[in-house]
Amino acid sequence: MNTKNLNTKELDTVIAALGECYRRLRAAKMTAKELSQDGFTLMFKSAYDSMAKRI
Repeated sequence: MNTKNLNTKELDTVIAALGECYRRLRAAKMTAKELSQDGFTLMFKSAYDSMAKRI
């Protein structure tokens, strides 16, 4: 993802989504290294959509 092309709201949403991803990982007692790239991508998309509705 190229953050230079994001507006302020989108950048805030990305940061919030990353925080949500790591919150979910901690809740599952997992680390990011335990997920596949596809798994993290799916989780990020879900978190991003969730955060986009809030922000």
